Amino acid sequence: MTRTVPEGWRKAARFVWIAALVLVALSLVMVVRAPTERVMGPVQKIVYVHVPSAIATMIAFGITFAAGIAFLTTRQWFWDALGAASAEVGLVFATVVMITGPLWARSAWNTWWTWEPRLTTFFILWILYAAYQVIRSSLRGPSKRTISAVLGIVFFVMYPVTVYSVNLWRGSMHPQNVTMQGNMRQVLLTSMLAWVVFYVAVLERRLRLEWARRAAEEERLGVGAPAPRGHVAARGAEARGR
Repeated sequence: MTRTVPEGWRKAARFVWIAALVLVALSLVMVVRAPTERVMGPVQKIVYVHVPSAIATMIAFGITFAAGIAFLTTRQWFWDALGAASAEVGLVFATVVMITGPLWARSAWNTWWTWEPRLTTFFILWILYAAYQVIRSSLRGPSKRTISAVLGIVFFVMYPVTVYSVNLWRGSMHPQNVTMQGNMRQVLLTSMLAWVVFYVAVLERRLRLEWARRAAEEERLGVGAPAPRGHVAARGAEARGR
């Protein structure tokens, strides 16, 4: 990979951001106009943010998992950057899930929080990837990328546990299957698409930060870019003067 962001990447990023903003705006308009559920009322519309955020979270952590394997196989810095960036963005979406969940649960279950299987396993997942950020930021040297890759792989074990928790344990208040019809289904699918594209757009921006960090590190170490001619000539004249 190059030290600077490729031009093709920049052009694609513009398109992704335009698509993300358009889709998010469209989904919000559709949420406002969506039919109001008879039992829960307007609070039910939180699901149009809660579920898409959960989908984006799982995609983000899945990419961190795959990037970890790719880094351990190839040792290319890009895979480490992709895994770290996706884990950070995924944690933000997971936080949205943790905030919107209790808001919805208060109306649906008459409680802000209960230690049922899906909530508990997702909370553990959130803690693990928060720990990933803390551990990675505390590491220095070549081992940082290797340890981060291993953590991204190991922590992903909680993904299937969270997904299938409603089937593995009894007493889950989350339904095993959620079905929506008509306009509600269209709104949910549009919101899911919008949040996934928005995740991709934010991930691209976060990756640019990793690119900038790498360029700054290489410049500090004097790697990759030759010294300016004038600088070399001045050093040569100084040496002859001695």
